[in-house]
Amino acid sequence: MDANSQPAGETPEHADAATSASDPTAASLSASDNAVRSHGEIGGKKFRVGLDDAYVPFRNRTRRRRRVLAVALGGLLLVGVGAYGLVNLVTAPDQTTAAACRAADEAPGSAAQLQQAAAGTAASAAAGTAPKFTLNVYNSTNRHGLAANTAAQLKQRGFVIGQVTNDPLKANVSVAAQVRGSKSQEAELHSVAAEVPGAQIQTDGRNDPSVDLVLGTAFTSLASTEQVNAALQAAAALAKASASAGAAGACAH
Repeated sequence: MDANSQPAGETPEHADAATSASDPTAASLSASDNAVRSHGEIGGKKFRVGLDDAYVPFRNRTRRRRRVLAVALGGLLLVGVGAYGLVNLVTAPDQTTAAACRAADEAPGSAAQLQQAAAGTAASAAAGTAPKFTLNVYNSTNRHGLAANTAAQLKQRGFVIGQVTNDPLKANVSVAAQVRGSKSQEAELHSVAAEVPGAQIQTDGRNDPSVDLVLGTAFTSLASTEQVNAALQAAAALAKASASAGAAGACAH
């Protein structure tokens, strides 16, 4: 028999199996080739190779796109915030200057309000006008009847009198008088302070439209009509000068 001829009844497949059994290295290489050439799989990830193959989306690529989009949106937001801050920084001085100029223009009006708020003058009393606040008259001294007598005179001058009693704060007022009220009632406080020469103004946190006149140990009598008008004019001039001085430099440009 020919040595190269195959035995009768033996197929090529059996021959390959016999060869693989006799050569382990060849069997390993064959298995590796089959693994690399696995159907629809490259590098451990599945791809669409044919119409009947299963498809797995590219999750990593989708996540990368989302990160890029998030970074882009964040950058746009930062640019918008920076632009807004820059605009405010540039326009803030102009707004401050405009406000200062408006304050200077309105200063004469504030001065006029101080004069018109002199509800305690004889002229307002004769005209029948009444102030829009209540005046409480308190006595901080040991002089009996001081608050009652002073309140009666102020009522004749056109003030609406509220409480007349000893000082509820029991303060030791050594000046002629102390005028207490809200900071928003500047005109009313000045109009009351003008009635007592040497009176001092003290603001507090009250919400009602009332003003307190606390008579001190240095009090002697109320001011005359001429003294009241002079005090109101001085207060109006001081308010106008303060507003003009603060806005003069800004409005000059």
